[in-house]
Amino acid sequence: MKLKIQILGAAVISAVIIAVVIIIAASSNPSAEVRLLKPSEFEEIMKNENAFVINTHAPYMGEIEGTDLVIEDWENVASHASRLPQDREKPILVYCRSGRMSASAVQQLKELGYKKVYDLEGGMNAWMESGRKLVNKTDSIS
Repeated sequence: MKLKIQILGAAVISAVIIAVVIIIAASSNPSAEVRLLKPSEFEEIMKNENAFVINTHAPYMGEIEGTDLVIEDWENVASHASRLPQDREKPILVYCRSGRMSASAVQQLKELGYKKVYDLEGGMNAWMESGRKLVNKTDSIS
């Protein structure tokens, strides 16, 4: 009888531990979708999902045609909240030169409540290596 109680107790404790781990994992990863995209996937979402596109590279070195916003102070995306989409469900595509600055910006956008945030894997470097071009619109710098 003691053995059955010990086994039952161990099972209950294990179940509680598993439940706590699941709850912690779920709360630390809200329902935001954050993915790294290859240039072809990035371009596809740009064209087909009416995405909002952000260049976070500093200093400005050009941009992907169709970029909606250039944020050179990539460490402070929240300061540009008035220029970001009000719709938190709208897909947001983010890129920089190599991926470091955009990775930070993507996390900030997620913290601001955006649900569909995508990062260009390899940044503008990968974009150009895939045969795609950049444009230079220095008047769009913010």
